[in-house]
Amino acid sequence: MNFKQSIEPTEFKQRVFFALSDPGRYKIVCMLYHVSHEMGCNELNQHVEIDKSTMSYHLRTLREIGIITTRTQGRQKFVSLNTEKIESLLPGLLSHL
Repeated sequence: MNFKQSIEPTEFKQRVFFALSDPGRYKIVCMLYHVSHEMGCNELNQHVEIDKSTMSYHLRTLREIGIITTRTQGRQKFVSLNTEKIESLLPGLLSHL
């Protein structure tokens, strides 16, 4: 699946539920929501304890759907939850995680 194209609200909702159906991605989204700020990938990995290659896969999937955004600073990547987009299309979802 290629998620990089602009997607309709209904399709975005379906993809959010697809992403949250995986326990690893669910842990990542919960962690980012509860800390309420961006996290470095290494810090995030320490909290969710997922294998590094699996973490990369999950982060790419979440980024391509539009659930998270990433930014690079030097050699470090930082991840943040796209709460505004999620809340605009699925109000209250994140507070129930």
